[in-house]
Amino acid sequence: MLNVPIFSSSMDTSREIVYNPPMEIIEKSNLESLRKYMGLKSIKDLYDFADQHISEFYDRLPQHLGIEFFEKYKKISESLNGKEHTKWYIGGKINIAYNCVERYKESKAVAIRWEDESGTSGSMTYAEMDRKVGKLSGGLVKLGIKPGDRVGIYMPMNPEAILAMYAIMRINAIAVPMFSGYGRDSVQIRVRDAGIKYIFTVDSYARKGKSIPMASTIRDIEGITLITHGSPGNGDINFSSLMEDGNYTESARSSSEDPAIMLYTSGTTGKPKGTVHVHGGSFINLVKEVHYYVDFKKDDTIFWITDLGWMMGPWEIMGANALGGTLFLYSGAVDFPNDERVWDMIERNGITILGLSPTFVRTMKAHGISRPFKGIRAFGSTGEPWDPEAWLYLFNVLGEKKVPICNVSGGTDIIGCFLASTPVTPLKVACLYRGLGMGITVKDQDGKDVYNQVGYLCAKEHLPSMTRGIWGDSEKYISAYWSHFPGTWFHGDWAMMEKDGYFYLFGRSDDVIKTAGKRIGPAEIEGVADMVKGVTESAAVGIPDPVKGETIVIFYTGLAGNDIGIRKEIEKSIGKSFTPKYVIHVETLPKTKNGKIMRRIIKSAFLGENPGDITGLEDPSIINKIEQIGKSLIKN
Repeated sequence: MLNVPIFSSSMDTSREIVYNPPMEIIEKSNLESLRKYMGLKSIKDLYDFADQHISEFYDRLPQHLGIEFFEKYKKISESLNGKEHTKWYIGGKINIAYNCVERYKESKAVAIRWEDESGTSGSMTYAEMDRKVGKLSGGLVKLGIKPGDRVGIYMPMNPEAILAMYAIMRINAIAVPMFSGYGRDSVQIRVRDAGIKYIFTVDSYARKGKSIPMASTIRDIEGITLITHGSPGNGDINFSSLMEDGNYTESARSSSEDPAIMLYTSGTTGKPKGTVHVHGGSFINLVKEVHYYVDFKKDDTIFWITDLGWMMGPWEIMGANALGGTLFLYSGAVDFPNDERVWDMIERNGITILGLSPTFVRTMKAHGISRPFKGIRAFGSTGEPWDPEAWLYLFNVLGEKKVPICNVSGGTDIIGCFLASTPVTPLKVACLYRGLGMGITVKDQDGKDVYNQVGYLCAKEHLPSMTRGIWGDSEKYISAYWSHFPGTWFHGDWAMMEKDGYFYLFGRSDDVIKTAGKRIGPAEIEGVADMVKGVTESAAVGIPDPVKGETIVIFYTGLAGNDIGIRKEIEKSIGKSFTPKYVIHVETLPKTKNGKIMRRIIKSAFLGENPGDITGLEDPSIINKIEQIGKSLIKN
C-alpha cells in the first residue's frame, strides 16, 4: 500500500511572489506568441486549454514550432492496445536529424560552439554540420548499419558526439548515449541489453587537468567495434576517415513512431532501464519545452551543465538545433582551473541561457562566489529539489533579482519535463509550475487529487514523449509506471500542488524513511540540516534499527563540527522522533555528474553492502570512506 510521508512546516517555501516578469518580456516571449496563435485570451487560458484539450493542443503545436513532416500524419493519436500504449502522430513521416540539421543545410548560422579545459575552442555552422552528418551517415550505411539497429555513443560533450547522434538518427538507426564517466562494466550492461555492435568513442579527454581514457576502458568488451575519434587503437574504426569516406546521405523518412534514441536510467533504483523515444511525439514535446520553458530563440546560445548520457544532454541539443539557435558544449570540469570557469565561458561565448543544478549553486555559495552572471537572460535548473536558501542565492546574488529561474522537472522516461516555471511565470521561492499540456496532478495514497499536501506526482493522460516501453521488458514498463493508479502515469516523486498551478518537489518516493512508525522524506530532513550555518549540503538515509525499524543517518559537507547544531535544529524543526542516530561530516557526497545525490549508494556503502554500479559518480572514491565510517560506527 502507498503511504504519504510526513512533511512538516520546516520544508514550507515562501508562497509569496518574489519575481514578476516585466510586460516587455511577456510580450516578446514564445509563450505569448503561442497564446496568440491558439487564439486564447491569456497565458493561463493557454495552459488550461493545453490540459483540457491535449490532442488538439499537440495537433496544432508542430506548426507553431516550425517542425516539418515529410508526410503529414493522418491521426493525432490512437490507443488500440490500451492507454498505456498510445501512439502519436499516426501515419506521419518525420526525422529528427532532418529537423535539426538537414533543413538548415544552407545556413551559415552557428549551430555549435565548444570549448575544452585547455581553452581550445571552435564553432560549426549548420551548413558545415549538415555536410559532416550526411557523410558520417553514409559511412554508417557502408558498415551495414540498418534502420532499427542500436548504436552506442560513449563520448564527452564534444562536437563529434553531436555529429554521431544525428548521423545515427538520420539513417533511422537508434542512438544509445551513455554517461562519459561510466566504467567498463556499466557500458557492457547497456551493450548487452541493447544489442549494440558499434560504439562511438574518443581515445581520451581532459578533466580536472588529467587525461581520462575512454576507448581503452571498453575496448575488450566482446562483440563490439569502436568508432574512435582521436587516436584509434588496433581494430578500431577511425571516426574522421569514416566520415570523410562516406557518401552524403539524406535523412530517412522515418515513421513518427520509429525509435530514434534510447536513454538508460542512471540506475538509482537498481538495474538500468532502457527507455525508448521516437522521431515524432518525443521530439515535438522536447522542442516545445526548450522553446517555451526557457524561451529559446534563434539568437540564443544555450549551455546546460550536463552530459550526453543524461536526459538534459539530448534535450538541449535537439531543442536548440531544431529551433535554429546555438548550442554551447564543454567537456571538462566546471570548477577547473578555478571556481569561476563557468562565468568566464559565458562571457567568452555569448551564452544567454544557462542550465545548472542546485548542487552547483550551493557549492559556489559555499566557496564565496558572488560574481553575477553577465548576459544570461534565463537560468534553467533541474536534477534535484531546491532548498530556499540556494534558490534565493541564485536569484538575488548571481542573477541580481533580474534573471528568472526556469525550474524544470521530469525524467529520462519522458525525455522531458512534467513541471516547469518559465520566464513569464511569476516566481515563488523554489517553485515549479504546471507543464504545458502535461495533465499533471498530485494524488494521495487512495488515488485522489489533493492540493496543499504532499502526495505522488502523476500524469492523468498518456503524453507524446512518454517512453514507448522498457527495452526488452514490457512487464517492467507497466509495473513501474501504470500499476500504482490504473490509467495514470505514476512518476515516483513527492510533490505538492496549489490551486494556482504552482508545484513543489520533495524528492523521490522510493527514498522515504520509516522510523518509529512515521514516514518522512529525506528532503524534509536535509532542508533543515542545510539551514545550519556552515553546512553546504546534506543527505539523509534510513538504516535498520531493531526498535524503530529504521533510524536516520545524516551525511553533510561544509565546515566540520556541526553535528550538534544539526541534531538540535532537526529536533526543533521536525521533532525528537526524527533525531538522527549519526551525523557524519564528509568532504563530498556521492553524486552523479549532473548533481544528483545518490542516497541508495550512500546507504549501501554505509551498511557494508554492495553499492552496485558506482562508475556514474563524479568521485567514486568517497564510497570507500563511507564504508569505513560505517564499519567503525556500526561495530561500536
